[in-house]
Amino acid sequence: MSADYQTFVVKNPKSVELQTPIHGGQVVAWADGHALTAMGELEDFIRSLSYGDIENPEQAAVELMERMKWA
Repeated sequence: MSADYQTFVVKNPKSVELQTPIHGGQVVAWADGHALTAMGELEDFIRSLSYGDIENPEQAAVELMERMKWA
């Protein structure tokens, strides 16, 4: 079974509940847009690390955590 999904990002919502179906579909999940962007950067870092493309992995990890505001 295949399903099509659309991602909606709503700025300053009054509630996290969606009361009505959207175009006849059922809302089953949502994600914060900034979190999705951050995961892309994390995935790129892990990919580069696994390929051995990062000369100083510890420093690169610290810089990534600072950019992502984890440190």
